[in-house]
Order: sequence, then structure tokens, then C-alpha cells
Amino acid sequence: MEEKVLKKGRRYFREGRVLWVVKKGNMLFSKVLGTYPYYVELEIESGENTCTCPLGRDCKHAAAVLVAFEEGFYIETEDEHAGLSPECVIDRYSLENPEFGLEITLKELEYTLNSDESGSEVARLFRKALKLLKMFPDEKAYSKLERIIGEYEELFPEYQLTEMLKRELH
Repeated sequence: MEEKVLKKGRRYFREGRVLWVVKKGNMLFSKVLGTYPYYVELEIESGENTCTCPLGRDCKHAAAVLVAFEEGFYIETEDEHAGLSPECVIDRYSLENPEFGLEITLKELEYTLNSDESGSEVARLFRKALKLLKMFPDEKAYSKLERIIGEYEELFPEYQLTEMLKRELH
């Protein structure tokens, strides 16, 4: 990868845009928050990669995943289905480590709040965060959810769902 791309990847990693990385054998699978959420697959030894961004490969998202791996920010698995659905690996890990699950869910929730035109994905992530919060009570996380539901209410004031989510939080 070009040095310019690697530099952008380092910045993306430092900014916390790499949501998660799953390592299975010689492969990395990741979700990176850019203009949209992008999914990256990267072969460690060769550096060959694909990304769902418009460039398709050798982009700042793939570079950010490489940096995350080098920094030890990944979950290793032997799950034979990791390449098919790395998010299932992350969900399983989150159930075993609810603090981690809550942290990444809140990060994705805050990101999605700014891009979800229907409010549906925000509601799904909000409910997921509530379930994880029950498993791992955390006052800071609760405060974030209060702020997020306030922003959600501003975006979707007419939704009955907004009131339902507020009741679920309280």
C-alpha cells in the first residue's frame, strides 16, 4: 500500500473508526466506519485485500485494519464460518465480554444516528445496547443512551417508536 494510504489508515485507527477485527488463520475481517460502514477482508501475509468502499481495495479502510492488527486490536477465532459472518463471531464474543460489546455497540450507534434516514438501524442498535447494559451496568453508557435517545427524538419526533425506546431506557 502507498505511504499516503497507510497514513490515512493510521489516522482512521487512531480516531476509533475500526469497529472490530476478526482474525481467522491468515485472514482479517473487519468493519470500518467511514462515510458509510465498510467491510474489509485482508490476507495478512500477502496484503491482498478487498473493501466494500468505492475503491474496492488498497484503501484507507484496509490500511486501518492492517494498523489495527499490528496494534493487537483483533479477536482471534477458529470458527470455520468467520469469513461468512464475522459479525456472528463478534456477537458471540460480546456475549462473553459485555463490556466490549457495549463499547462497540455504542460507537456504532452514535455513528449510525448521523446516517440512518429511517431510524430503524438506530432502534435495533439502541435495543442491543440496552440488553448489553443489563449484562454490564455502566453509568457512562446509560448517560450516552440518554443523550442518543434525545437526539433520536429530535430526528423522529412523530415516531411511536421514539416513545417506546424512551420507556425501554427508563
